[in-house]
Amino acid sequence: MQLPKRFTALFLAALLMCIMDIAAYAQDVPDISKKGTISITMIYDNKPVSGGTLTLYRAGQVNVDDGNYSYMLTDDFIDCNVNLADISSETLANEFAQYAGEHSLAGKTERIGNDGNVYFSDLEAGLYLLVQNEAADGYYKVTPFLVSVPMNENGAYIYDVVASPKVELEKKPVPVPTTPSKPVGPTLPQTGQLNWPIPMLAVMGLILFSAGWILYFGRKRDGYEK
Repeated sequence: MQLPKRFTALFLAALLMCIMDIAAYAQDVPDISKKGTISITMIYDNKPVSGGTLTLYRAGQVNVDDGNYSYMLTDDFIDCNVNLADISSETLANEFAQYAGEHSLAGKTERIGNDGNVYFSDLEAGLYLLVQNEAADGYYKVTPFLVSVPMNENGAYIYDVVASPKVELEKKPVPVPTTPSKPVGPTLPQTGQLNWPIPMLAVMGLILFSAGWILYFGRKRDGYEK
């Protein structure tokens, strides 16, 4: 009688473990029927950056196969020669952006508000490309970047995604100091006649000094002779 009880207990324990594995495995697959949102916050030096636009493209759609999911290119990007195996690749977003620009793909464009935020809603599950074609005044365009909906964070899927790309202030050229402008008005002709009196007066002064010196000593000598 002891053997059946032990066998039953082992069977129940194994069954419970299988149920737990199935439940945990089910949590690893996102619900692709659920819609999501993307909120972008533009900040520089802890201050919101308003103005400019962001354009959203759905570059990848979720493909679920036997409990596993991956991304596959949407119809707009079907001819884009990229590898979706690593969606965190730094070059992937640039390749998507270049393709979208070359093929004039239509995206959803929103203007960035005074609070530095822009919001995209009612989004199907997928991989989204964000491109800034118009930057805020005085700032560079942000580098194209990718956002997935939903986003896996610590094993949980988040359908309302918040992102904050790096914003850089435009480096303006250093102003070149300018010399003050000369007053506009009638001026005297610049000729050599303005310079000749100075040496002439000097020569005349020297001649007069010499003549006076000669006369002085001449008189003095005559006095001695008398």
